[in-house]
Amino acid sequence: MTVSSRLLGLALGAALLAGCAGSPPPLPVAPPPPAAWSVDDPAIAVGEVRLDWWHAFGSAELDTLVARALAANHDLVAADANLRAARALAREARRARGVSGGAGAGVQRLRESSQAQPPVFITPEPFPDQTIANLGVDFAWEIDLAGGSAANARAAGAEADAALWERRRTEAAVAAQVVRAWLDLVRAEQLASLLRRRLDAMDRMLAIGASRAARGAATASDVAPLERLRAETAGELPLLDLAARNALRRIAVLTGEDPVGSARAFAAGVSRTPATPQALTVGDPRQLLRLRPDVQIAEARLIAAFERAGASRAALYPSLSLGAGTSLLAAPGALDEAGAFRFSIGPSINWGIFNLGQVRARIRASDAASEAAAAQWQGSLLAALEEADGAIDAWRSARSAAASAEAAHSAAGRAAGTVRARARAGAASAFELAEAEADLLAAVASSLAAEANQREAWANVHLALGAGWTPD
Repeated sequence: MTVSSRLLGLALGAALLAGCAGSPPPLPVAPPPPAAWSVDDPAIAVGEVRLDWWHAFGSAELDTLVARALAANHDLVAADANLRAARALAREARRARGVSGGAGAGVQRLRESSQAQPPVFITPEPFPDQTIANLGVDFAWEIDLAGGSAANARAAGAEADAALWERRRTEAAVAAQVVRAWLDLVRAEQLASLLRRRLDAMDRMLAIGASRAARGAATASDVAPLERLRAETAGELPLLDLAARNALRRIAVLTGEDPVGSARAFAAGVSRTPATPQALTVGDPRQLLRLRPDVQIAEARLIAAFERAGASRAALYPSLSLGAGTSLLAAPGALDEAGAFRFSIGPSINWGIFNLGQVRARIRASDAASEAAAAQWQGSLLAALEEADGAIDAWRSARSAAASAEAAHSAAGRAAGTVRARARAGAASAFELAEAEADLLAAVASSLAAEANQREAWANVHLALGAGWTPD
């Protein structure tokens, strides 16, 4: 992974600040990114990653839910506030490099001892009263000889960049969570509907079995396995209903609504049949590093840490400032007299020579923080590549599993069709027909579950690629 242009600029600044203050920690170097992903599949193409990837599911309901979440989610509101705060601090740091000044006014009531007064021919009052008014304006300009103020301003700017990417990471996470919750709802509703149809088929089989047992054509032991399977199947239904309700509650929280009332009021019976994308477009690994918010956050914090290290080194050198001020100081009724006006201008030098031990300690601390930030940045690069490559591989596997489940579904459909034809010809019993229909419904449920896994894997790929945030 090549170091970005921002890091190259940082390297130049660090070299300028090193001087006699000792060398700063070296900038991190990462290996170049791989040329391609480890997964090779015709369904996977290299191209521009779509940031609003959830539109590919073709659901207006899902699009509306994501839009509501991005407008009202409380984590996003907090991220927006943190971004505004970081940008305000960056503006403050930039303005600290310019001219500073202020204006003031005040009135004081003084009482001085006679010993503090000049000698006069009459005996003064022991403690005469005086009222003094003052008006003043002062200006100061610190000349940033060592570059410490500039480094602090750049550090604050990098922290603002980190806050921006933190906001984008939150946005991508919120969108992905809404999609996952909605897909969980779809899965639970579809499987519950199929499960009820399968239970109906089993009930028909049990009724037929009971009739045969009454005629002596079957025994209780013949029916017992079916009864057990029916009971086990029925036990799955409450779990699916619970999963649907949990998904509704999660959607409500993500969209900033009451999870209790919203779950009850959520549209029921709506046809939720999302499309299942059969192709995947991914960027190359270099594009991944530009899209991933966590990588960008780590890089921005690395830049901030190195800039702070430079600012701590600047404290080893004297600081020079130019100041000017004017004031009026006299009794309230005498501010217009010539003697009340005062003016000052001149340079000043400040050097904390007796605090150099503390300064060097801060340098060591900032260098250590820079090394930690560098390690975190390098780790984020490798973790991003691992997560993205693994998510792409997982989608390929899920797609293959879905294809196998669909093949099993087709085979079960053909078997059920054969039994239906035999039943019409009188060669198959009603029990055999009900059994074939139950097996078909089980295959349909397996196929739907595999298809749901494929959709979820597709969503996970886009989150791992860093998609889901809105560009400025």
